[in-house]
Amino acid sequence: MPAFHIQRSQTIDADTRDVYDAVRDYSTWTRWSPWLQVDPDAEVTVSGPSNELGATYHWKGELVGEGSMTHRELQAPQSRSANSSVQADLAFIKPFKSQSKVEFEIHPVMTDGRPGSKITWHMRGKLPWFLFWMRSMMETFVGMDYERGLLMFKQFVETGEVLSKLEVKGVVNEPDRMIIGQRGGCTMDDIGCHMTETLERVKPHYNADDERVHEWASLYHTTSDLRKRWFDYTAGYLADAGTPVPEGCVADTVPAGKFLLVRHVGDYAHLGNAWSGGIQYIRYKKLKMAKAIGCEVYRNDPETTDIKDLITDVYIALK
Repeated sequence: MPAFHIQRSQTIDADTRDVYDAVRDYSTWTRWSPWLQVDPDAEVTVSGPSNELGATYHWKGELVGEGSMTHRELQAPQSRSANSSVQADLAFIKPFKSQSKVEFEIHPVMTDGRPGSKITWHMRGKLPWFLFWMRSMMETFVGMDYERGLLMFKQFVETGEVLSKLEVKGVVNEPDRMIIGQRGGCTMDDIGCHMTETLERVKPHYNADDERVHEWASLYHTTSDLRKRWFDYTAGYLADAGTPVPEGCVADTVPAGKFLLVRHVGDYAHLGNAWSGGIQYIRYKKLKMAKAIGCEVYRNDPETTDIKDLITDVYIALK
């Protein structure tokens, strides 16, 4: 059977004891799980003391399937700046049966000149022989899930909350939409700061008093490549047809068609939750994605809106 090993890491501005205590406590997992957001009605059951050896976390839902994790080994840090680890047995029941080993390694590091932690999330296992073709795709997409989960876990440990909520609005039909802005390309790791810089360059051209000009938005092009972690995009503002295009900007079109609309409320850093959750929904509902990727529309102003209240509508193109 084809073996796999997936791992992702994140630094956290907290000592290893706090990180260890949070990740070993299954009662916290519903706050930062990268899979539950799109399936809020999923049943989650924690048996036994949630942070002790033998504790089990069981989930069952329409979109997330069914499975469980059980603490197999807990290595507590001997001081607030010592190494620690959490090991668990992972059993998937639906959509197919498989077993894997999960481990969280926690090491002390310096973060911005202060003592902090680095947490690495591992999963090791073997796929059923008839799913050998899924290994590469699984490593890509589960890896991205781990990145999203660790980013939410980081925010949870550092602030006590996770600023990310999803609402699947359903399939909508949209006309052609024009985005005036600038094109850019970057890796997934740099998308936040890179797109912010692009929008800052477009901002001097934005005229809020022009009735033809609407919300800020970003269009992702088909030349983006998730497996290579690369995005090509146009970032700017929606505008009516015929709106003049300022010098230094381009006009790109979001083609008319069907889209799955997913609304994200909260920190832009967690927008990946809307895309991943939407794709999860598309697979479950047996919808088909179009070659075109889609776009994001930012419904309120980040300069005057609390981060927890930022609204972004994500449109994923469908056939």
